[in-house]
Amino acid sequence: MSGKKGLSTVVTTLIIVLLVLAAIGIIWGPIRSLLTSSTNSLGGTACLELDLTATRVNETAAGVYDVTLRRGGAGSNTQNVGAKLILYSDSAVSDTFSFGETLTPLQVKTASVDTTVGATVTGLLGANKVEVVPYFIDSDTGEERVCTTSTSFSF
Repeated sequence: MSGKKGLSTVVTTLIIVLLVLAAIGIIWGPIRSLLTSSTNSLGGTACLELDLTATRVNETAAGVYDVTLRRGGAGSNTQNVGAKLILYSDSAVSDTFSFGETLTPLQVKTASVDTTVGATVTGLLGANKVEVVPYFIDSDTGEERVCTTSTSFSF
């Protein structure tokens, strides 16, 4: 023998463990950012499950409408859901109005919408259609998230 010494098995094992930990650290960065962006986009799927429709609309005074909304049972993970309303007549479109109430699954509520107050198109008379756009409050950020889906009801 010529006096050469090799690495001991303990040192070799330690080097392999350190290399594996370094590789995990390098790979974890992109995976973490991917997971974070995926969970942030889950709010969009909540809108797909919501079933919020108008069931009745009555003009109680000039430009004042009682709107009844019904929420279906789907989307039960999103508890309190509100609505933005847009009223249409044959010749005009209203501004966007808040329904002013939130609905839980399977709930029906009626609220009054006054198109004569604080609107660009003041006092929309003779409306014959309402568009209902649901929204919910994001539990993580507290922000209002307006859905891109909507339903229409002609009356």
